[in-house]
Amino acid sequence: MIVQPVDSKGNPSRAEEVAADSVGAGVGEYVLIVRGAGARLANHTETSVRDVVDCAIVGIIDQFDKQ
Repeated sequence: MIVQPVDSKGNPSRAEEVAADSVGAGVGEYVLIVRGAGARLANHTETSVRDVVDCAIVGIIDQFDKQ
């Protein structure tokens, strides 16, 4: 999936990037992503894919607490 990192107010904070979806997130949902070793371990059932993933979606965010 293509993900857009955002700040706590929902404003874009960096450039878009590609992330492997390990949780079945939908388009338009806020998600939690990990990079590096965490991304490679996110989908531990597919060893052939694990070694080439550098960014993975590991959670779907239901809501943000207002500050």
